[in-house]
Amino acid sequence: MGKIYKGKLENGTSVAIRSLAISKKCSTQNLKVQLDLLSKLHHPHLVVLLGHCIECSGQDDSGGNRLFLVYEYISGGNYRTDLSENYPEKVLKWPDRLAILIGVAKAVHFLHTGVIPGSFNNRLKTNNILLDEHRIPKLSDYGMSIITEETVKLEAKGEGPKSCGKNDLEGDVYNFGFILLESLVGPRISGMGEAFVLNEMASFGSQDGRRRIVDPIVLITCSQESLSIVVSITKKCIFPEVSTRPSFEDVLWNLQHAAQVQATCLICSLLLSCL
Repeated sequence: MGKIYKGKLENGTSVAIRSLAISKKCSTQNLKVQLDLLSKLHHPHLVVLLGHCIECSGQDDSGGNRLFLVYEYISGGNYRTDLSENYPEKVLKWPDRLAILIGVAKAVHFLHTGVIPGSFNNRLKTNNILLDEHRIPKLSDYGMSIITEETVKLEAKGEGPKSCGKNDLEGDVYNFGFILLESLVGPRISGMGEAFVLNEMASFGSQDGRRRIVDPIVLITCSQESLSIVVSITKKCIFPEVSTRPSFEDVLWNLQHAAQVQATCLICSLLLSCL
């Protein structure tokens, strides 16, 4: 959405500035209130919204206003790019991917349950997961639904912003399921049709199927039990029947369990190699 620029504050801090066109009919007062709420959200795995300003183009109705959002600058690129990395020293192994997924899941769980009102429909996808110089994940573009065209139209009609309910929550679960899927298979999955993806999920049930579609780096750096846990929760997240999808709390618990299983397997392997 919009254009993004890199800039610097007066104190030398690097920032990312997103420029967005907004309708003049949009209630700037209501928008400022919601953006002030977003700027108060602080979590280790969220890109911080440092501030914002609205530029008004004049009193007539020709043209619109512009909104500038000022974020902390994250220098390490995004998760999708790192999943595509072919240099051996930069390849994300299974434990690395699990750590990133757990960080993002914690951020989304915080957005759903740690603030009032909760922030849903958070544009979850791998290129919105930014990584700092230590590969700590930071979720960007959360809360952007408040300035989408649909929200502006609703405000212009005096109906207020769209309510965030159970379907939005399940939408985040579904989209996170595709982040899990990309972590298992690689970014090429994003170019495939939804029907094809759901059909391919059946291949995860057999060893031969996993060898065929799972990223080779994942296969050689994971324990089978850890992989099975993530495959299972991925299937549940993208299941067509909305009512059967898990809560985000369940998703986070399963990922943490998979990481514990992976760590235990590594320790056992090290002990066996010392005997």
